Amino acid sequence: MKKLFKILILFAMVLTLFACNKKNDAAKTNKIEKTEETTASAMKLTEMPIDKFDFQTMEIMDGKIIKSEEFYKDKPITLVNIWGTFCGPCKEEMPDLAKLYEKYKDKVNFLGVVVDTNVSMDTNVEEAQKIIKDSGVNYTNIMPNPTMEDNLVNISAIPTTFFVNSEGKILGGFVGKADKDSLAATIEKVIAENK
Repeated sequence: MKKLFKILILFAMVLTLFACNKKNDAAKTNKIEKTEETTASAMKLTEMPIDKFDFQTMEIMDGKIIKSEEFYKDKPITLVNIWGTFCGPCKEEMPDLAKLYEKYKDKVNFLGVVVDTNVSMDTNVEEAQKIIKDSGVNYTNIMPNPTMEDNLVNISAIPTTFFVNSEGKILGGFVGKADKDSLAATIEKVIAENK
């Protein structure tokens, strides 16, 4: 069973590498509703391949145990960003996510999930910590555990960002790197729709 799981993870990572290298199709992949280039608009959120995102795992910077039910209860909305240390677009959007976290941290939780690390702390942890620090990210980033990995194999590409309510139900999301202004407009829209 573990061998099959590792094969599935490897397959997902190969698909992810393919998606991370498709920079020219970002607008199509994100399904962004285009308006004028100078006006940021909220992105259209699409259904995600998983309905609920629950976890109990370790925070990557300090190793503390993080439980979804405790993490989600602080705010009505959580932005979850699935990323990897090998993914250029993932790393490119992190400084913008850090700035948006500072702007919205009183209204929205932010959570990063580093797909190519694990709770045994033997894969890419130091590299992920360096990326987080260099990007100015101050929000929580977690490592997948085996239970979470079962859900993550359904994510076809990274970066993937989705919004979760306080019960862990996924409200919708998008695949690909988002620009800061469009993501800010999307956060505002999600907040307004989930008061």
